[in-house]
Amino acid sequence: MVAGHDGTDVTFSALVAARAVVIHRLELSSDALSGEVELVLPDEGPVRYSAVFSGSAVGAGFVVVRDDAVPRPRGRALEVRADGLWTEMTCETRDEHWSFRLEAFGLRVDDPQETIGERIAVGYDLEWETPDLVHGELLLVRATILVDARGTFTVT
Repeated sequence: MVAGHDGTDVTFSALVAARAVVIHRLELSSDALSGEVELVLPDEGPVRYSAVFSGSAVGAGFVVVRDDAVPRPRGRALEVRADGLWTEMTCETRDEHWSFRLEAFGLRVDDPQETIGERIAVGYDLEWETPDLVHGELLLVRATILVDARGTFTVT
């Protein structure tokens, strides 16, 4: 069980299995960087956010930001906030252009499933545009990594 932000016990996978779910997913890849960003929105209850980055641009291991019990977005914006996490996904032009932003604390780990690691500041300002281009910046501690990658964005 995971303690939700309101103190209740939450098992996210059980909530997802019982409800309709919308998943926003960005995947990107270049020679030096791979990444996955996912926002899982059940029709009610907490939201799950995760981002995983790896490759020579980020250094050894993986950089992970994950929270399985984020309060739901308010209003129409895909913006979520929790302790140590702010992120938003914005549709700029339907089916052509989305922007993604993050300010959070994440972990540098050897395996992306680990929950104990070096705590680091993580941020990004990314744009996805057809035909499957991702560009922008990934921020790790004080380093700025320019992103120029191939990528896909899906809403399922």
